[in-house]
Amino acid sequence: MKTAGAERGWSLRVEPGVIRLSGSLLRAGLDRQPADLPENLVGPQVDVHLGQVERIDTAGLAWLAAVQAHAEAKGIRLRYTHAPQAMRQMLAVYGLEGLMPVEVGLD
Repeated sequence: MKTAGAERGWSLRVEPGVIRLSGSLLRAGLDRQPADLPENLVGPQVDVHLGQVERIDTAGLAWLAAVQAHAEAKGIRLRYTHAPQAMRQMLAVYGLEGLMPVEVGLD
């Protein structure tokens, strides 16, 4: 299990088939944070569990989109679960629902 980001107001923990994010995915905490995938991430599909994300802004959404692009380049499909309402609203406003699949009913 790998943890990252805690000193910036958020954390990322990798488990088999799951990335768990918690805290605040805001510009201030993600500034200069590379959108690299954890090295030990494997699988054709990985769930990104967002149930413990307290706050997210457009920078947080952009960071998740960049992580997704890196995953797709490595042949890994990300599926977002337990997405905060603010994220779902931003996805709708920016027309990104098709690019970033959110599991409906898992919130």
